[in-house]
Amino acid sequence: MGERCTRVGVLAAAALALAAVPATAQRPDSVAADSVPAYRLEGITVTVARSQDDINQLPFSVGLLGMAAIQRLQATISLDESLREIPGVFVANRYNLALGERISIRGFGARSQFGVRGVRIIQDGIPLTMPDGQSQLSNLDLAAAGRIEVIRGPSSALYGNASGGVIKIRSQSSPPVALRPELWVLGGGYGNDRFYQKWDAKAGGQGGRFDYFGHFSYFDSQGYRTHSTAEHFLLNTRVRYRPDDRSELTAVFNYANTPVAQNPSTLTDTVAAIKPDTARDIVLPPDQCPRDPGFAGCQGLGESSRQGQLGLSYLRRLGGVHRISVMGYGLGRKLENQIPFTLIHLDRRVGGARIEYALAPKSGIVPGLTAGLDIDYQNDDRVESASDGETVGQVQIDQNENVTALGLFAVTGLLFNPSLELTASARYDRVRFDVEDHLATLEDPDDSGTLIMDQLSPMIGLRYTGAPWLNIYGSVSRSFQTPTTTELTDSLGGFNQNLQPERATNYEIGVKGTAASRLSYSLALFHMDITDLIIGSEAPSTERVYFENAGSSTHNGVEAGLSALLSNGLVFTASYTFSNFFFDDFRTDEGDLGGNKLPGVPPNRLFAKLAYARGLGLSTWASLTAVDGYFVDNANQSRNDGYVVVDLRIGYAARTRRLEIVPLLGLNNLFDVRYNSSVVVNAIAGRYYEPAPGRNVYVGLRLSFQ
Repeated sequence: MGERCTRVGVLAAAALALAAVPATAQRPDSVAADSVPAYRLEGITVTVARSQDDINQLPFSVGLLGMAAIQRLQATISLDESLREIPGVFVANRYNLALGERISIRGFGARSQFGVRGVRIIQDGIPLTMPDGQSQLSNLDLAAAGRIEVIRGPSSALYGNASGGVIKIRSQSSPPVALRPELWVLGGGYGNDRFYQKWDAKAGGQGGRFDYFGHFSYFDSQGYRTHSTAEHFLLNTRVRYRPDDRSELTAVFNYANTPVAQNPSTLTDTVAAIKPDTARDIVLPPDQCPRDPGFAGCQGLGESSRQGQLGLSYLRRLGGVHRISVMGYGLGRKLENQIPFTLIHLDRRVGGARIEYALAPKSGIVPGLTAGLDIDYQNDDRVESASDGETVGQVQIDQNENVTALGLFAVTGLLFNPSLELTASARYDRVRFDVEDHLATLEDPDDSGTLIMDQLSPMIGLRYTGAPWLNIYGSVSRSFQTPTTTELTDSLGGFNQNLQPERATNYEIGVKGTAASRLSYSLALFHMDITDLIIGSEAPSTERVYFENAGSSTHNGVEAGLSALLSNGLVFTASYTFSNFFFDDFRTDEGDLGGNKLPGVPPNRLFAKLAYARGLGLSTWASLTAVDGYFVDNANQSRNDGYVVVDLRIGYAARTRRLEIVPLLGLNNLFDVRYNSSVVVNAIAGRYYEPAPGRNVYVGLRLSFQ
């Protein structure tokens, strides 16, 4: 602990030194789209659809969050703080940095055992989703995010290998001064002497043809539950250079280091209700193991990781209507992960490139055309050894896994008149998986092999605009989602040759619009048919997760969103999601599960927030999150109870000639509700539940030099 406190002190001193540098220019900020309130979406464009489009005139569901919704008064620790405002998106906070949040859109990703599945994640134009479809969010921090755009529903026609949707994050804009430093300090606690702290130092500016933004973050937590200590360092930088008025070159670099992320695992319903802040004995370090002669032993579950990523992009505008962009990126990741009875070493290298051409004519029946090529490559060196947490035993898996992904895409349309537009897109994806088994012997046959998965994914949509407040649309789209290398890896090595990609067809109709710059709304109804759904279950003997295809399922849903300016500074925001997702054809050793509800998805969810903020001075909001009870296993024998949670935030902004000071206070779970914020679907022995803290508080201070 002393060493950790020393490091925190050094970080604090560095951050304060950065904040002490005065700004060298005094012109006021321009109003950026990042700061536009949600009730004023008319004319606001998004780029998540591979082109620049009015958000209300896209023929599918898109959500948008600006910097105020992401950062103002928030702890900026988990994506559920912001994304719960968007209907159709469910972020289950595990309070477990070793596994990360469980993010699902329209049910895809709800059964993920760790990381993010079924949803494409992009930050500053660089994919955080690997070629095999797995996303790691270790290099994402909301304290630096200025804008989040979300496509809900199949997106393979645009981005490939993602059935649920796309989350596109853009770092906050560079301020129009030579240098503007910021320092954020935040601390909170869960009781029982368990505290966390977060330090953020940011600096950005513009000068001549350059602009830049940098962010350093340090997070240290003793965790809400026993054995959930975590420590995380993150550096994000973006530098942009404009050689002339028609071109720009951007470099993005991030580095994340998580030296410790303990895993408290899951609990049974009884233990979660009585002792929610505890952990399973097996997860504890061996030196903390209970003296129980009947217990097999403790193994100290958890992980450590390091990851660095670099991306370069070049954009060139030609003749006013043509645009060419090229992007390339590279990533390196090292992971050591102790799971029950096994120690995993993973050395990952990823690289990719995209070339894209866009045509945006100023008139004509064709409103635009975007076409391009994505190429991605992933190499995983995986070694898994028997381990009891103290001694590393025999190597069980030693193999090299390669994924090569190729995607060709095009998006265009027909503008019959200003009110009626047809949009069409198509994408062809081919993903090749290769595995080279390094443990092949006479007794253990060579498990090397190759799998190739491909699909053409089209989308067609029609939009009618009767007025700014009335945009009616309908769309049909196809998608596919491959298994990840982790899901494909057989317990004996090699790949599971029987596991197939998920394929989905989505039918959607909706209406959305903005009225008098005081109200925005959206309503979407969808029906989705999915075949070969990928389901994970834990093996009783090893607790290792194995995966299989579940036949077919149906997803029916309703998503509604509303944002309204009630009076000057007073805004009401609400979203509601109804989900009726069930298996059509799924036969297992447990019997015929056709007709059962998909586990991990609440049938009903409601979010409502009342916020007040008007210039300098007081800003505050109160929110209510209501989540319906839902099943946690395929057989529908166990449920996670529903819950209603109320959160409060309050802050006060004071400004001197050169400094803005914002003290803030956050109160989570105001009424101290006992609930499980996340689950592990199909866990063995009834250990499905991941409890959330009771009433807890954080305080923070933000300093921004003007």
